[in-house]
Amino acid sequence: MTTAPTLTRTDWLIDPAVAYLNHGGFGALPRPVAEAAARIRADIEANPTDVFMRRWPGLVGDVRERVAAFLNASPEELVFVGNATTGTATVLAGFGLQPGDHVVATDHRYPAVAEQLTVLGAHGVEATQVSLPLDIDQAGVVAAVTDAITERTRLVVIDHIASATGMVFPVADIVAAVHARGLPVLVDGAHAPGQVPVDLAAIGADFWVGNLHKWVCSPRGCAALRVAPRWHDRIRPLVASHDHRRGFQPAFDWTGTFDPIPLLAIPAALDFWDELGWDVVRRHQHQLVTDGATVVADHLSTRVPIRDDMTAAMRLVALPAPIDKLAGETLGHRLTVEHGVTAYVTHHEGESFVRICGQLYNVPEHYERLATALPVVLRGLSERGGA
Repeated sequence: MTTAPTLTRTDWLIDPAVAYLNHGGFGALPRPVAEAAARIRADIEANPTDVFMRRWPGLVGDVRERVAAFLNASPEELVFVGNATTGTATVLAGFGLQPGDHVVATDHRYPAVAEQLTVLGAHGVEATQVSLPLDIDQAGVVAAVTDAITERTRLVVIDHIASATGMVFPVADIVAAVHARGLPVLVDGAHAPGQVPVDLAAIGADFWVGNLHKWVCSPRGCAALRVAPRWHDRIRPLVASHDHRRGFQPAFDWTGTFDPIPLLAIPAALDFWDELGWDVVRRHQHQLVTDGATVVADHLSTRVPIRDDMTAAMRLVALPAPIDKLAGETLGHRLTVEHGVTAYVTHHEGESFVRICGQLYNVPEHYERLATALPVVLRGLSERGGA
């Protein structure tokens, strides 16, 4: 295992008694970010009217500049939404798909995105979900996605880092290949900011949305949505408010009263990671979770799928046998309640996996605890006929 950057578990709000291996699920707050958020809240509550009616454009503009620099994007192309799910729904709603149109996605897509495509299907939009096996390489991903394009395809939807599998997609290569076919691309980057370097100018996607409350660790929820200029007249927030007709950014900058703390705390979260050093942190996260996944897989006599060069701070470990969704939820609950281990159970192409993460509050013992607990809980499920 690698040596972590100088940091202790007391620097996080995570319960030190829990082996918390699901950072990718909802993020987690470092204490310095939580303290900064408390100071921001106190400032707002001292005069909410002044903040929202006079200071707000400057405040959101400052955050936008900081996030644009972090993502290497033009500030004029960025707006903020509550989460990546809202971002993908916003793009799909505003894109203007018609009955008979075709959308390409993959079977790694987030369940909420699958539901959004199902809703479109009820209105006559066809969606193809390309099957990508876990042992595929980067060139294979690009080929599989582009091979699914037809003369009716109007949009391609891909992940930056897949939630269900942790696979890091070759997004720039996919975007280039799809653009060569004359089609736009929507990238669901929910897990990307912080977990991997993000260069939106180099990626060049028409639409990209990424959460800032997961691996950047601002309070939840907040996400950045990048929209290429050619689409600014078409994309508007799902909720129309006072400035809906004033243009792209004004429409998104105020959609009604909301909690601004997650958005305004983003600079504090970026400061936290800048001080530690992103490259050092990312190398440690990847090595920690890769080593931990190996420990768990060895204990289960299974495998760690997906090539190392297509993973970051999330890894899958195969379970000994497939289990259904309800059994997976029960497994996750019992791990937490009975063994003090929190991890996420997921499924792909008929197999079941535990998805684990590597964050700075994690230590090798956490993965060893999971390795010990999994056979016990799986055996109990099997005896009860739940696996």
